[in-house]
Amino acid sequence: MPLLEVSGQPVHVADRGAGHPVVFLHAFPLQAAMWDYQVEALEGAYRCLAIDLPGFGQSPGPVDPRATTMQGWAGLVDGVLDRLDIPSATIVGCSMGGYLAMALLRHHASRVAQLVLADTKARADDPATAQRRTAQQGELWSGAEVGSLSKGTVEGLLSGDSMARPELVDYVHALAESATREGWIAALEAMKGRPDSMLLLRQADVRALVVVGELDRLAPIADAMSVRSLLEGELVVVPNVGHLPNIEDPLAFNDALVAFLAGPSS
Repeated sequence: MPLLEVSGQPVHVADRGAGHPVVFLHAFPLQAAMWDYQVEALEGAYRCLAIDLPGFGQSPGPVDPRATTMQGWAGLVDGVLDRLDIPSATIVGCSMGGYLAMALLRHHASRVAQLVLADTKARADDPATAQRRTAQQGELWSGAEVGSLSKGTVEGLLSGDSMARPELVDYVHALAESATREGWIAALEAMKGRPDSMLLLRQADVRALVVVGELDRLAPIADAMSVRSLLEGELVVVPNVGHLPNIEDPLAFNDALVAFLAGPSS
């Protein structure tokens, strides 16, 4: 699909299949292609849309990265759905994509027919995390290459067992290679500025699935249990994987997703 323009921002959207729409929102610092295993599994029965956020994958970077917010990104997703004549969809978000899914629920709740949150948190950044993001932004503004920050970030997403699989490590690095400096700065800005979503989820009236990798160190099982309890949704723990269960064990992740989509509200 050609780039869609939403409020002056060109956005790349992979749009495959037909049926109930499922929108995939990617983790940082990856891209829409992180969902390829899921799209391939679902496109025979569902319309799958995977969005590259500005500065990631095939979407050009934002004009002003410092002005980026989760609310603004939620407006971007809302605009994509408008352009494609999709009233509502199942929203699937991993990590940063989960933060965006929550922003969509906050600002455009009618778009969220069902919600799948993978390896993400309801709480806002603590001061130390926000400070670390600001420091990374400073490095990038000072001329640091994205690649110099990307290696450690990407490898922190994977479990120890997955790090012993060179082909998987190379694949995840490849997913991060297209990210631009502007994309990184914008994403860091959106993440550190996002509000706490505990009350939002507690008050949400939406069918939900929460998925977490058993060995996730960034958004561990305790965070997933908190999110599940707030939403009163289902919880699936994918054994022996880290922060990217949909990539590290796509069969297990797909089984959970397909079972959820086959439920009464799909």
